[in-house]
Amino acid sequence: MKRFLYFAIAAAVIGIASEQHSCAAPNVTLPSTAAEWSLAAPQECAKHTPAGPQVWRGTSGARQVCRATYSGSPEMALTLYDMPESPGATAFDALQKWRIQPGKMAFYKGGYFGVVESAAADRDTLNRFVTAVEAALPPGGERRE
Repeated sequence: MKRFLYFAIAAAVIGIASEQHSCAAPNVTLPSTAAEWSLAAPQECAKHTPAGPQVWRGTSGARQVCRATYSGSPEMALTLYDMPESPGATAFDALQKWRIQPGKMAFYKGGYFGVVESAAADRDTLNRFVTAVEAALPPGGERRE
């Protein structure tokens, strides 16, 4: 019985510690430049909620979401989700749920899932912008759709 009590206390401590770690505010910083595009205004970041203004499939578990507009030809809008790296709602999972849409390109790198939007951009231009954003993010695996 005593072993069970020790085990229960240890499990509770580990659970509380891991919850505290996951509640820590992530530090997402979008790049100030990406290829020939530059940040048009300061990024807007918030704790992600399912009732937020832009919810892509698979992003409901995001810890934080940041949005920014980049000036250039054409103008680009970037939405970047800081996703947990545990099983379930991960950046890779969000990319798998993504459906190709005109004027939009999704990508993931490490714990980040991003969507770039520009109605005036073709696929090659979106790809060039995404490649530049990925280069500025912390190291990790990447893929785009």
